[in-house]
Amino acid sequence: MLSRQGLEAAYVRLERPLYNYLYRWFWHPETCCDLIHDAFERIWRKRADIDEGRIDALVWTTVINLGRNRHRRDKLLDWMPLPPTLTGASKPDQEAELGERNRRLRDALDRLPDMSREVVLLDIFCGIPPDRLASLLRIPAGTLASRKHAAVRRLKELLDE
Repeated sequence: MLSRQGLEAAYVRLERPLYNYLYRWFWHPETCCDLIHDAFERIWRKRADIDEGRIDALVWTTVINLGRNRHRRDKLLDWMPLPPTLTGASKPDQEAELGERNRRLRDALDRLPDMSREVVLLDIFCGIPPDRLASLLRIPAGTLASRKHAAVRRLKELLDE
């Protein structure tokens, strides 16, 4: 069973890398905080069935899945536009706050395929060790290495354009 102290320790340990991962998917601080909060809330509700020794992997898996779901929903909203007041779309002043470097990185990351983006974000921006990352993504280590190599090469090309 997961204790309150165990969940709090996981939050302190993982909040920053989770935020870094999500921010480079969504570029919206409130969305990142909401997804992290939702993940920890879901885990807390199921605490009776959770082994405290596996909490980090469960948190990462939950956040990745919530991020994927939000990304799919956002793509659908792009295809079927709703008024900005209903979608929570970023405002022009928020876009202006992003520096040129972040804007270029954002554009390049957005042009990567979803799986490539996940590999880059989780490996480079979150620093998850390759063996743990391969386990999180449920792919062999060799596949992870080739995906990372291809994703980084493509990202460099996009940033050089």
